Amino acid sequence: MARQFTASKASPVSWWLLAITMAIVAGVSQSALTQIVICLSALVAILIFREEAPWSRSVKFYLFLAGFVVIARVLFRIVFNIQNPEDTTALDLPGFSVNLGFGPPVELFGAVGIQALTGGATDGLRLAAIILSIGMASSLANPRTLLKSTPSALYEIASAISVAINLAPQMISSLQRVQKARSLRGRSKGLGSMAGTVIPVLEDAIDSSLSLAASMDSRGFGRRGDLSKSLVLGARLSSLIAVAFLSIGSFALLVGQTQVLGWALIAVGIVASFATIRINSKSQIRTRFEPVKLQFFDAVLFALSAALLTAAILGWFA
Repeated sequence: MARQFTASKASPVSWWLLAITMAIVAGVSQSALTQIVICLSALVAILIFREEAPWSRSVKFYLFLAGFVVIARVLFRIVFNIQNPEDTTALDLPGFSVNLGFGPPVELFGAVGIQALTGGATDGLRLAAIILSIGMASSLANPRTLLKSTPSALYEIASAISVAINLAPQMISSLQRVQKARSLRGRSKGLGSMAGTVIPVLEDAIDSSLSLAASMDSRGFGRRGDLSKSLVLGARLSSLIAVAFLSIGSFALLVGQTQVLGWALIAVGIVASFATIRINSKSQIRTRFEPVKLQFFDAVLFALSAALLTAAILGWFA
């Protein structure tokens, strides 16, 4: 039975907006329960909406990386232990100090408290939640569709970001193909197979990059048109207004005494930024497919992202 909602039913922008919002919530939260909920939510979203595509095969990599980060943070707290007399001892390990020849000696191991272990686990879960949130977007969002829906003025930047985002899934897909081919030939799978695996994987990644470059060239990537003097002047003026108002508005928010003025200046700066992008997009001449239309599923993801971001601003996850 075909699923009603899949990753392609929503725009890649929606997935990345939700992922960035989840990463922001994970970054500002001090609760381990919130971090666990974000990790589980990202994994559940991947399992429910994932499609069979090259960029959706990197889930194990992100899951392994998240687990490694949590374990590393806990071990770091155990090895470089800061003694706290008020903390209840959880692990009573033999401690010793290392004299590096400068500064005070470094204390290693010793009595590890419950708060130290909890703090290390919370820090690790925070990083793991951010990794899995980005992994969710990387596994569900089509990077080519994301590139297609990018404004023309940001096309070069979006191309570099899309290639960087697609690097890990492409390398993992190439590694899986090479390992499968080696297993069919009866080759070894241990450390001895490393030399016969790295070169084919790199070669496959280079071939994919060359294919992407040829595809971009055939669609007129890099061609530029001309803007009138009035449009050039308008683009420069709007960009100057955007930079000035965003800077002054951010300073007003940091001062903390003019919150309303700060948000108003930032709003004007954002509008000026969109105007700059819109004007500069007119100088970009390239082949474009039909733009991706936002649907009901995108509205749901936008609403969820807005709710999470609002809650994070109000300090509900602090």
